[in-house]
Amino acid sequence: MKERKTGLPGCALGRFDERQSFAALVARGGADWHDTVMETIQGHPVLRQVDRMELRDSVLQVSPAQALDLAGLISVGSLLHGPRESLRTSDAERDACLRDILKAVGNGARFFTNHGQAEDGEEADFLASSFHANALAGTTIDICLIGVSDETVLVLWRFEDD
Repeated sequence: MKERKTGLPGCALGRFDERQSFAALVARGGADWHDTVMETIQGHPVLRQVDRMELRDSVLQVSPAQALDLAGLISVGSLLHGPRESLRTSDAERDACLRDILKAVGNGARFFTNHGQAEDGEEADFLASSFHANALAGTTIDICLIGVSDETVLVLWRFEDD
């Protein structure tokens, strides 16, 4: 995997199960952030199956608050069995770390996901036990959260097979 810069906060270490998730913060490579995402994931054994056009067509923008819920789901939730109940309650250490990860994207960050609840806009509940997604990685289900600023791209991705 070719990354130009790794800038995840130290708290991210061990926060994402490498068997079922991927996390990277890299320098944005140009005007089209989709290219940066594709370059970042190209060497990953599961994510290398993602199609550039499907990625472009299958993600919707979400608010920073919604991005925090998605980051939690990607870090500790199960896509097949639903999010852990613990995600609905505050965990100061987890929540602070996830906020730090999202802040690391930079000023003016925008966030995108393939989680189907994004279609509901501000009413979306990303911690619902039942949801759909536009699967991109060829697994049973996968959820991504992509953060984009002028300088940086965050890629958080969870993938599961049953």
